[in-house]
Amino acid sequence: MIQDIDRGRRRVLATAARSAAVAGLVPACALAQSYPSRPVRLLVPVSAGGGTDMIARVVADQLSRGMKQPWVVENQGGAGGQIASQATARAEPDGYNLMIGYVSTHGTLPAVRKVPYDPIRDFTHIAMIGGAPNVLVAQPSGPASFEDFLAEVRTHPGKASYASAGVGTITHLVFEGLKLATNTSVLHVPYRGIAPGINDMVAGQVQYAMPGLAGVLPYIRAGKLRALAVTGPDRHPLLPEVRTLKEIGIPHFEAVQWVGIMGPAHLPPAVVQDLSAAVAQVLGRKETADKLAGEGIRVMPMSQQDFSAYVAADLARWRTIVKERGLQET
Repeated sequence: MIQDIDRGRRRVLATAARSAAVAGLVPACALAQSYPSRPVRLLVPVSAGGGTDMIARVVADQLSRGMKQPWVVENQGGAGGQIASQATARAEPDGYNLMIGYVSTHGTLPAVRKVPYDPIRDFTHIAMIGGAPNVLVAQPSGPASFEDFLAEVRTHPGKASYASAGVGTITHLVFEGLKLATNTSVLHVPYRGIAPGINDMVAGQVQYAMPGLAGVLPYIRAGKLRALAVTGPDRHPLLPEVRTLKEIGIPHFEAVQWVGIMGPAHLPPAVVQDLSAAVAQVLGRKETADKLAGEGIRVMPMSQQDFSAYVAADLARWRTIVKERGLQET
């Protein structure tokens, strides 16, 4: 009788153990099949109100609708984007802690100085959103064409100056790349942001700059600054009359202020695939493209593998310029 009770107890315990094991598997399976099953946090490495923040909110709103879960945009500026980038790199790789990565956080900044993350190995580069070119601008009384600009700075090396948003920013490195490609000398005047630099340009205190398209377009349209060239792969629809540097005859020169979605390394492939497909759907909507166009951004849909390769190539380009110009900070 006691043996029968023991055998029955063992059967019950064995059944309970099997049930617990199965129950333990259910949440993982359900998670994989129903991503996202809870809100997704999207860190933006800049303060609210700027162009990058606007891009994040447009895309997050569309992804919330398409994926049937809220995408919560959280601004975490500071240290040139290093704080948000480091937080993302250290996050749980489950697809619920993502960030907006862009040319500064994963290109120019790591090229110039040591940052507390590896822009390639510590991230899953999920989906490109789009980008905008930089624009070489001059004062209205200055050179009328890029060729005139070259003639001026070559005739008077080191006399003219250009404004940037600060050491290591794209507005700094892209002009240094131009100087390298054209063998010219133009004095660098760094500012805390490109806006005060543009204001000084309009006031005649500096002669040139290469800001992003969105920030400088109102000045070009108002006749306060003159566009001499764009750095994109082709002419931009908002400045169709302005030639690219490639058209002008400077080969292999291209710079885009790109923006994309990233997560920590080792995200599950199924999650990455779902996210990449969802972003592709969002970028295919005219509503999205029209809103991004307001910031001069053209959508740049590409596969996850192509985006990852793009980030690596862009970082390598900036590192080459930094090395050639001796700009590495110690």
